[in-house]
Amino acid sequence: MTFVCTKTKAMKKIIVFLLNAVTLIATAQQNGFSPRNNHDPIFPRKGKFQTGVLTTYTGKIPPPVLIGDLMYGVSHRFSVGATGGTIGTLALYGIKVNAAFLEREGFRVTFRMTSVYYPERNGKFLFDREDKYIMPWMLSMGFFDAEWKTKKNIRWAIGIGAAETHCIEDMKMWFMRAKEHHAHGGCEEMDPSLIHVFGTLQGNVSIPVSKHITIRPEVVAVFNNRGLIKRGEFKIVPVNPYISVVYSF
Repeated sequence: MTFVCTKTKAMKKIIVFLLNAVTLIATAQQNGFSPRNNHDPIFPRKGKFQTGVLTTYTGKIPPPVLIGDLMYGVSHRFSVGATGGTIGTLALYGIKVNAAFLEREGFRVTFRMTSVYYPERNGKFLFDREDKYIMPWMLSMGFFDAEWKTKKNIRWAIGIGAAETHCIEDMKMWFMRAKEHHAHGGCEEMDPSLIHVFGTLQGNVSIPVSKHITIRPEVVAVFNNRGLIKRGEFKIVPVNPYISVVYSF
């Protein structure tokens, strides 16, 4: 059960990481920030909604890759929302949390967290006509970004973060302390790990194109302890280019 202990420690480190982030966020909210949310792709105005559509293409996943989200501004520097859509081979839905805890004259540090559930697939799905069984699994990501805003409201950001993936059966095993790894195929059959934990390096730019619409290209690179992960080795790919269109109401 060495792999259980190792991955349990990794999960505990992630939990501590997120708790520390929440503490910093709460402190920042008490300190207060400027209420201006002009062309802000992750923070709607307080009490307002914004929606977005994200897509990507990797060359392997059948189209369409189409993910939408709806965010609500709890405050001018804290937003929550829901996301859902498809990556071409699977459906998905989940939750999102965004927060800022440092802002100085066109510069800020933000924290973004997304947790997504991929339901079970058994058979064909959309344009992927191959009969396939995939167990339900989850992906969670937490990103810290340093962001600079220009006088034209263009926002440049770069950051680091962490991501983890696990099958639902593995999660049950972790919480219920089961003695055996799942026997059904569909997860990482060749790897007995309960969860996979990765580091990330990401960069993005937000470009306003109208009073209500912002375009946001982003690239996320995924690493493990051996460097950039290998394509096909895990459920996520090493370099993930995205483009999203955000509409602010």
